[in-house]
Amino acid sequence: MLPVYSLLSWLGIAFPNAYVYLDPWRESWESIAIGSFFLLLCEFVSPSADFRDVFFAALEVPEARKAREKGKPVQVDGLEWYRKRWFSVFQVIIVAFGVSVATDITQAINKYCLTSSKIHFAHIWLTTIRSISISIAVLSCIKFYGALKKDLKHHKPLAKFLSFKLIVGLSFIQSIIFTILRSTHTLKESSTLTYADVNFGIDTMTTCIIMVPFSIFFHYSYNVAPYDLTKPRMLPLSEAPPQYAGENVPFNEARHMAHEEGGRYYGGFLGIKAWVMVFDPREILRAIVFAFTMRNQAGRMEREVVGVKDQDGRGYEY
Repeated sequence: MLPVYSLLSWLGIAFPNAYVYLDPWRESWESIAIGSFFLLLCEFVSPSADFRDVFFAALEVPEARKAREKGKPVQVDGLEWYRKRWFSVFQVIIVAFGVSVATDITQAINKYCLTSSKIHFAHIWLTTIRSISISIAVLSCIKFYGALKKDLKHHKPLAKFLSFKLIVGLSFIQSIIFTILRSTHTLKESSTLTYADVNFGIDTMTTCIIMVPFSIFFHYSYNVAPYDLTKPRMLPLSEAPPQYAGENVPFNEARHMAHEEGGRYYGGFLGIKAWVMVFDPREILRAIVFAFTMRNQAGRMEREVVGVKDQDGRGYEY
């Protein structure tokens, strides 16, 4: 996210006439970052979609846990809760892409108007749609993190989430500050400041500068240490035992003890394959398709009840 965000911001400064066309694609890339973060959390649960379904089917989601603590018997299907979170996250990619395309089209036909919030311009409507969509996605990520934060603590999921959401948050605060400065005429066109400087140039340049400290923070939040093959690797949540060697060991600690060794690197020379995979859309596209087909798949799986015989000849269903 950092290099793409910085590059698009810099291009907006270097080519001010293209700023309105480029800026919405930052939000599109941000939506992909949110989806990728959600997929990363799912990977921590289990690399296998089937094992993941089993894990969430047995999960007591926060809503049910809070209701039980208050003495209210509320039954929440963990698997259905997980599927709703998935859909809520990946809808933002579709909406962000649509808003970006609509922004470019309306700007080209002079119906966007970046500096106006009048209802007969597209700016106010597209901004509202994007804000609602991204709010739903972020809230779903927070709920998902909240349900698993104790089990995923050693992965630093909150730091991973904040490392890119703080960028967006600060950019939003920036936009408010610069809007106030422009509306009070504290920041205005002069012999040294052009229209582009006042309306988005200085704001965008500030975003580029902010990327520097965040690039340092990313080295902490997305530490490469867990991928060092010379060290033990943690088991996914779905495979980690609740106890270790029969002893009463806390679940988190047990998972730290349960680990795998071996494996190989897939990044290629200087990580070139990993860089190529960053721009490979197939994983995100599969996730979007799954968001719209998961309910059909779930219904089909529920109808396919399979009888199985165990070694003693007894039958059971799953």
